Amino acid sequence: MGNGELQQKLRRLGLSEYEARAYLALLGEHIATAARISAKSGVPRTKIYSVLEELSGKGWVKLFSGVPILFKATEPPKVFERMRREHEEFLESVEKTLHKEAPGMEKYVIKRMNIALETLKGDIRKAKTVTMSNATAEMVKKLADSFAPDAHVRVLLFPGEKPPKDIEHRNLTFKSAEMRIVCINGNKEVPSVSLILDEARTFTIIPDTSGRKLLIEEMVYDECSKCFNEWTALGWGAADEK
Repeated sequence: MGNGELQQKLRRLGLSEYEARAYLALLGEHIATAARISAKSGVPRTKIYSVLEELSGKGWVKLFSGVPILFKATEPPKVFERMRREHEEFLESVEKTLHKEAPGMEKYVIKRMNIALETLKGDIRKAKTVTMSNATAEMVKKLADSFAPDAHVRVLLFPGEKPPKDIEHRNLTFKSAEMRIVCINGNKEVPSVSLILDEARTFTIIPDTSGRKLLIEEMVYDECSKCFNEWTALGWGAADEK
């Protein structure tokens, strides 16, 4: 790397042109006078003392008092370690300040509601992984024709439900859930089915009291989707295979 390119990189770190030239000149010396650094770097003698004092204040140069005053470059690893530490402290202070400025920020759960069954099936057909939790056999049968042939499908059945026998899919695995998760709909408990596509999109499917209609919602708030993924993984790991 040429000297000019090094100077440009040092300037990006906050040094002036004269400061970059003086520091690079001093790196090649064990210890040197201002006159020596001026001659080697091309920084005018009328400017060299103020340039070296600036570098000393920034921690790039060590100053030894005497007659004449002597200067020594701070080793690059020490310079950059200090810069990293100062940068981390700066970022931490800004983060704390912003947190104090917005102590009452609220988080929202955002849902896309009233999704049609055929719209949901279209999304399922595109998915490479499908995970259903708390599913009834009837729900699995409603959606089974949408599973792509090469998709990996995992179904955690509602307690007491049996896997439907008339579904053929090479990558379909059933387990039985240990916990009943229900919603109250019309004063009646109905299973609340969660559906996760490609470990990214989270849907909730709730049948009405007649069982003929479905309320389908998609959760589009990322942090909540992550929680659903983790909860589903825990439930799947604890369940028994059917």
